[in-house]
Amino acid sequence: MEAGARMNNRAAALLLLFVLCVPRLQAQEVSSRTYTLKDGSTLTYPRPGFWRTMGSGPSDLGLFVKESFKKESLPWLAAIGASTLLLIEYDQKIYDNTRKFGRKIGVSSVDKTKTYIKIGGVSAFRGPSDLGSALYFLGDGWVNIGLMAYFETSGWLKDDWRARQTGHQLAEGLVFTGAVTQVMKRATGRETPRGASAPRGVWRLFPSFKDFQAHRTRYDAFPSGHLATGVMTVTVLAENYPDRKFIKPLGYALLAGLSFQMVNNGVHWASDYPLGFAVGYGIGKAIASGGRTAVKHTPAAKPSALSFAPYLSPGGAAGAALAYRF
Repeated sequence: MEAGARMNNRAAALLLLFVLCVPRLQAQEVSSRTYTLKDGSTLTYPRPGFWRTMGSGPSDLGLFVKESFKKESLPWLAAIGASTLLLIEYDQKIYDNTRKFGRKIGVSSVDKTKTYIKIGGVSAFRGPSDLGSALYFLGDGWVNIGLMAYFETSGWLKDDWRARQTGHQLAEGLVFTGAVTQVMKRATGRETPRGASAPRGVWRLFPSFKDFQAHRTRYDAFPSGHLATGVMTVTVLAENYPDRKFIKPLGYALLAGLSFQMVNNGVHWASDYPLGFAVGYGIGKAIASGGRTAVKHTPAAKPSALSFAPYLSPGGAAGAALAYRF
């Protein structure tokens, strides 16, 4: 009886421990998921929530501003400013030579996107029809929306929190990158090459809202919102999928094509790019880090050189063996 009582008490204690611990374990399981990569790195994601991600936009923008102006970032800010000033000096030459090169290789300097989908007689989707418009289309919001839809759908079908969170972050990035670049454009008021009234374009600081809307080509060159959106997209994807090594080289190669075509089309000067690139990269990093736990690297355990094992001699005597591997 005493032994049975002890067994019952032990079972009761184990059951109580189970009851107390399992809800906590379940809560942890449903509140976050950890993905382990091939190199031992881990990425931890909270339960995806679209509106929660969008609502974190202001705090992510705050992180972007904080990271941009901290002491360690000052050399980068200086490099952005210096490269912008240097490119402004040569903007007209770069623009003229880019258009000349475009004609030589047969890339049109005219945007030839056309309507593919109409709803109620209104154009709902315009897409590229030649190489030039395809390169320009890379910076269009539709590419970002398409990627967002892919990750959202894939994450939902496979119950993949990383994919869903990536889709949420791309949506957040599209909204807030557009907002930041619009503020900058409306503050600087730089003419596009196509609408320039003087070599390298005229800058008209803080144009009125009405005038900006009526004559966008007079004011919306600086910085490049297309490039900022593209860099943000590549950064978010690369931060969430560091194991996919092709993302950065492929993404930046496509962005190089986009940058060429935007000058060839007369939409941007080369000097519009350094700040646009920096804005996209900074916002992408802030959004990605805000949507998951930072990458943690856990090195693989090395086998011990010293090992211990039980030993049984041919004569039946038991013992232990201690071995050291050189």
